[in-house]
Amino acid sequence: MQLKVIAHKVVPERPARSEPRVRKRRPKIYPLMAKPRQELRHQLQTA
Repeated sequence: MQLKVIAHKVVPERPARSEPRVRKRRPKIYPLMAKPRQELRHQLQTA
């Protein structure tokens, strides 16, 4: 019930509001984690 009430609220226009369209954090040099964490830990321990 509360979700329907929240979903129907209208967001007012805010003409003075501006938000920067830039990335907040610098990119890291690490690759994405493509395997489960436990499997990667095991690989590091056996290396």
